[in-house]
Amino acid sequence: VAGDAAETILPPGHAVRIFTGAPLPPGADTVVPQEQCEATEAAVRLPSVRVGEHVRRRGEELLAGTTVLAAGQRLQPQALGLLASFGIDRVPVYRRLRVGLLSSGDELREPGQPLAPGQIYNANRYTLRGVLESLGLEVHDYDILADELAASRDALSLAASEWDLLVTSGGVSVGEEDHLKQAIRELGHLHLWRLAIQPGKPLAFGEVGGKPWIGLPGNPVAAFVTALVVARPFLLRAQGCQAVRPAPLRLPAGFAWPRPNGRRQYLRAGLQNLGGQCWVVPHARQGSAMLASACQAEGFAVIERDSTLAKGDLVDYLPFSALLG
Repeated sequence: VAGDAAETILPPGHAVRIFTGAPLPPGADTVVPQEQCEATEAAVRLPSVRVGEHVRRRGEELLAGTTVLAAGQRLQPQALGLLASFGIDRVPVYRRLRVGLLSSGDELREPGQPLAPGQIYNANRYTLRGVLESLGLEVHDYDILADELAASRDALSLAASEWDLLVTSGGVSVGEEDHLKQAIRELGHLHLWRLAIQPGKPLAFGEVGGKPWIGLPGNPVAAFVTALVVARPFLLRAQGCQAVRPAPLRLPAGFAWPRPNGRRQYLRAGLQNLGGQCWVVPHARQGSAMLASACQAEGFAVIERDSTLAKGDLVDYLPFSALLG
């Protein structure tokens, strides 16, 4: 049985019963499933077999000296099982990145609170926290930032002293009450503001007290898009991961994009079986505040800037399953 080590040599022309997982006794070279055997008290009749059938050989999975797991890989469940199968109980890893998450806006209220005229619920806190935690990060969620320069400066300074990296939503557009960029300039450096993507143009990047800061847009879908396609690869690379960008699928477009746009488009889309073929079909509602379409979609159709698309042309498709986690 499995766990036993047979010591008696099996002579040529003989058979012995063996259970799955048990080592072959010395002299044995082939295993025949019992369903194919006809056994009596004195003998066993076997079908025609090939030498070595149904035998797992030592070293057949990885040769001695072969790398089991390369540096820069995320430890997925199957990787943990592989390590355990070789008896490896410890490997050096990066510790979890500690992220301070802040939401900006006097209009924000938490779910469950009553709304006054002009107020909205803070959707970004929960969307972004979900994205960050899916990456294995340790997340600390701060109170809502008031739309004041001094308050923004104080909150950012405190968060930078406590955490490895800061992520904010809102407060990075061109409004007179968007103070985060100025607070960053006063506390550290603003390295980047605005990307040629849609949604997600008003994205900012800088540092506070030597800690990286990613300023995501305030519109919920724009925050979701930039969290997945901009912040995600940066955060994974900061934790030592090498494969940070999933390869898109190239599938026929079930729509046309006749007029070029100066920004790369991330359309919420899904897959439909049309005529036996899988087509990418965008959701009808693409507003940057409409999270319902992000829930009903299955991924992003990506159209490069200044490009056009005819129905049936191949388009890049990024499924959410490859981006979340």
